[in-house]
Amino acid sequence: MTDQSYHDAEEILMAFAVEPEHDLGTLERYLRLYPELAEDLIDLSMELRLQRATVDVSEPVDEAWIEASLADFHAAAPARPAAQGADPFAAVASDELVTLRRSLDVPSSVIQGFRSRTVDIATVPAGFLADLARGLRTGVGELNAFLAGPPRLTPGLSYKSDHAPSADGGKVTFETLLEQCRVPEDRRRQLLKPRN
Repeated sequence: MTDQSYHDAEEILMAFAVEPEHDLGTLERYLRLYPELAEDLIDLSMELRLQRATVDVSEPVDEAWIEASLADFHAAAPARPAAQGADPFAAVASDELVTLRRSLDVPSSVIQGFRSRTVDIATVPAGFLADLARGLRTGVGELNAFLAGPPRLTPGLSYKSDHAPSADGGKVTFETLLEQCRVPEDRRRQLLKPRN
């Protein structure tokens, strides 16, 4: 944070602190105007409400009141984007992907299918997923979270086209991916066979 933005943030928080009311409407108005300060505004609002409560009431703060206030704050807080799995391919070097492809005995286009999230995760045998996750040095859960996201363009590929490429083709089954990547039929059967 630069000195200027720090001072701007301080002025905004000071303006909020001197508002005559610190109710939900006031908090929502500031959150709409300054979403980058959401955390600070919510903390300050909570602190101001607690101060007022301790001045107005000489007894310990009522638990129900705290819970109601927290519910108000959560309702007023800006929605955060849903967590999406981190890209397990991002930290893997290209020579490591080649090693992984060889260990899985699949063409690199199969690895690209997973990297671009075009594979329907529900159609991939658990054993293959475990091998892929191990090769990417990640957990199966993390890999599943990543693959559950929408298809995307494979990072690092370049295109020569008059139109911008897109990844709007939808997902395919693991078997379809193997067929499209011309994996021999006997190897496809091995890869699709569930392991014990």
